[in-house]
Amino acid sequence: MARTKTGSSKEETAVIGDRLYTDIACGVNAGITSIFVLSGEGTREDIASSDAKPTYVLENIKELLDYLES
Repeated sequence: MARTKTGSSKEETAVIGDRLYTDIACGVNAGITSIFVLSGEGTREDIASSDAKPTYVLENIKELLDYLES
């Protein structure tokens, strides 16, 4: 729905979240980049037992901001 509203391609889109079973699964199912942040509900250990594997894992959202600003 967000891609339709913005006209973004899959390559220009990412989902960011702290829950593998909702946020990251949504991105995986949509075929877009998924960014899992560890500052919320999920842990690195959760990734091993999850069907939804994120494209990237970050400690927190600031790490993403720092990367985008560099």
